Amino acid sequence: MKLCAILLLWLGVTPFAQALQHHLLIINGIGGIDAYRDLFATRSTQMYQSAIAAGIDAGNITLLSATALPDVSQPHRVSDKPTIMQALQEIGTRAQAGDRVFVILIGHGNPRADGAAFNLPGPDISAADLAAALATLQDQLVVVVNTASASGPFIDALSGDQRIVITATSSGREYYATLFGDYFVAAFAATGADTDKDERVSMLEAFAFARRETQREYDKEKQLSTEHALLDDNGDGVGSREPGEFEADGALANRVFLQQPASLALGASAQMVELTRRKQALEQSISELKRQRENLPRDDYYARLETLLVDLALLSREIRALGG
Repeated sequence: MKLCAILLLWLGVTPFAQALQHHLLIINGIGGIDAYRDLFATRSTQMYQSAIAAGIDAGNITLLSATALPDVSQPHRVSDKPTIMQALQEIGTRAQAGDRVFVILIGHGNPRADGAAFNLPGPDISAADLAAALATLQDQLVVVVNTASASGPFIDALSGDQRIVITATSSGREYYATLFGDYFVAAFAATGADTDKDERVSMLEAFAFARRETQREYDKEKQLSTEHALLDDNGDGVGSREPGEFEADGALANRVFLQQPASLALGASAQMVELTRRKQALEQSISELKRQRENLPRDDYYARLETLLVDLALLSREIRALGG
């Protein structure tokens, strides 16, 4: 291990910059009618293209689809339940500790007595089924985005440590087709989603963009919204409609991206890598402090939070000055 680290340094590559790999599973479910089949196929294709543009190795992207996709050059298998289970097993086999696994569900869902299910050709996959399949990914950070109707119960089923769970609806009772998926997928190619202007879109930014644009669409049509998206990333099984960078939900999602930071690209300077490592450590400290909020004296909590936020602001300015 020591020899490997020395070799990487000699080549101008740090072990930190090499360590993290991203794995993406896109599941395109059944549409029911032509309009939805086409819509879901388009969303899935766009998600695949965004992942490639973000620098995820094509070998780490698995695309499953219930229907033929517009771009036949994109390899995909059928999105039935056995294939989903097999795909997650394959990801678990090749993913290393510390890697990030993204699972994006695009399609329809429906409520069930035991929660909710995502609609597939053949037997549907329930929230409990997916939770069981993801149980082997204990050493990876897992992001699950269910853009389907009636997806809310997936929050409770999938919530956990080092988990980000996003659903298009707040409950199984919101069972109309959703708009959220359109805007969530679009977020990775939309300039308006990158609110902090760091040229990448975090899971929190994608959620906020999709939620905002979805509501704008309902307002434009003067319709009552039939979907209320949720995000949970603190493991308590309770999603938030308005998560934030320094809220109970949102701190982890704010630090997770499809792509690696530009500052950690191959050949990044040792100074930039160290500054980025320190920034991530500060962000983690802020997240941990937020979780302890209820157990700390009010003045103590805010004093510690202010110190961390000032340190983070100064460090972020230093990183930007170096082009990060």
